[in-house]
Amino acid sequence: MTTTETKADAKAEAEAKERELAMAARTEEAKALLKELFNAGVHLGHDTKEWDPKMHDYIFDTKGSTHIINLSITVNNLMHAADFLKKQARLGRNILYVGTSKQTSAICKSEAERAEVFFINQRWLGGLITNFDTIRARLNKLRELELQKETGGFENYGKKEVARLNRQISKLNKSLGGLKKMRGRPEVIVVFDQVKDKIAVIEAQKVKASLVALTDTNCDPSGVDFVIPANDDSMRSINVIAKYLSNAIIEGAAASNKRRY
Repeated sequence: MTTTETKADAKAEAEAKERELAMAARTEEAKALLKELFNAGVHLGHDTKEWDPKMHDYIFDTKGSTHIINLSITVNNLMHAADFLKKQARLGRNILYVGTSKQTSAICKSEAERAEVFFINQRWLGGLITNFDTIRARLNKLRELELQKETGGFENYGKKEVARLNRQISKLNKSLGGLKKMRGRPEVIVVFDQVKDKIAVIEAQKVKASLVALTDTNCDPSGVDFVIPANDDSMRSINVIAKYLSNAIIEGAAASNKRRY
């Protein structure tokens, strides 16, 4: 056997060992994640009377009048969604978190800020994706007003005019503050409450943006690229999933030399 052949065999053996270790690590991660999801009540779906039949394949069983979500599928889908988001972050894509319901709003904002992605956590503005030019104009207005305020541009106005402009800034920040640094249309949408934010889901599907969504047993998974079957009513459930996805985005961004915004 030549020296070249020996080196090639050694390299192949090392690569096989590396793959084996990676698979073992992946398996251990899945086991730990399954336990964490169970403890957070991710498997608890809605009352059987409220279910969407299209969720049939994601349901493991029924306990009393409650559908039980198949957590094995949740773990698998969540890990695949995280892999996808990690890659998108590495490529510098515009990722948008959406969570405007009472239980998702605070988590959506805090995790988006931690992962340095964009977010909507108050009210979805119709046309945010499908009519982005209008939203872009509002964002430009917000940036213009804040810059004017920061550079002393309000000093020449009377008190009433300053108050009016401050109210305008506050209103724009409430609805668009999470998008302030966004320069282009969002390319990846992560929805934490599919029913509450169904307009966001519809718009994402219209423009063919990649869609990741928590999908409870009363949801329609059709047209969602990455279905994460999960309890979307419990803050513990939402938090553990949002945290896992954000960690993946942070890891992907750290591996990229590109600017995020």
